[in-house]
Amino acid sequence: MITEESARKQLEALHQEGVAFAKVFDEEEQTGDFEERYQSWYSRALPMMKRLAPDRYAEFQRFYSRDPKVSVHWSRDHIIQDVIWGVENESKDLWQEAGRCLRSQLAILKSISDRLSWGDMDSADQAERGLQLAFLETARELMNVDERAAGALAGTVLETYLKNLCGKHRLKFRKQVPPLREYIEALHTAKVLDIPIHAQATWLAEISARSRAEGESPTKLQIRDLIDGSRWLITNVF
Repeated sequence: MITEESARKQLEALHQEGVAFAKVFDEEEQTGDFEERYQSWYSRALPMMKRLAPDRYAEFQRFYSRDPKVSVHWSRDHIIQDVIWGVENESKDLWQEAGRCLRSQLAILKSISDRLSWGDMDSADQAERGLQLAFLETARELMNVDERAAGALAGTVLETYLKNLCGKHRLKFRKQVPPLREYIEALHTAKVLDIPIHAQATWLAEISARSRAEGESPTKLQIRDLIDGSRWLITNVF
């Protein structure tokens, strides 16, 4: 799981670290520790891109390595991997182009933080989250009338949110409408939800299921947990 605050801090740290060793490209030859520093940086930056900006993940990756499925590449097709592998090339621009690739990666990484705050979300995403939060407040008011109905409404909000989150991260399912727990397990496998949040989301799914099933209904405290827990996920995990 990653929150807006922790994501912003990690992006800033990665950007500063990358800027520091990008200065090596101002020199004429590669320094001995560039590969080790870059590989360490790239191994941490790539998962961040996949999680926070799946729409730009392939582009970010493309500045490092070529997609074997693509037969036509950009003109002046030098990448960072060429420098690391010591690819021989008659062009004198290979080193400079690799530097350009790294600076492009840094620019993409920095731009992602601009999309993290609520105000910078696209209008559709912002409207969707606002609607989900409004439904949760309706569920909270409904608790005074019908606790089971309040739980069912909150559970529907949670299901919609998790389904959208899976779609954002391009997770696939065999069933068109899988059980709520399958969404949670898929997000956990994709490392969108860490272990504590996975456990919490699983518990919320259990409360939701009990709200809809016949038999003993969840307690008022559990319904409140479902509403508050769903609200926290919607405003912190993306």
